[in-house]
Amino acid sequence: MKIRQPEQSKLALGFSLGGVIGSNIIGGIIVGYVLDKWLKTSPWMIISGVVLGTIGALIGLYRITSRLNTD
Repeated sequence: MKIRQPEQSKLALGFSLGGVIGSNIIGGIIVGYVLDKWLKTSPWMIISGVVLGTIGALIGLYRITSRLNTD
């Protein structure tokens, strides 16, 4: 027997998309900035942080949307 998610739960997952995307990208920028200052490699670590943060955001986006589409 399959248990259906209530609409409120789906709405909460939908709103969490923005948080997942934003936090991954901003986290990558912050970590890249700190590493740039520490290693004096400006701007390469920030660029790497943005790329890795975007990849992490896309993975999080896939996970959330797959949970939304399980119905």
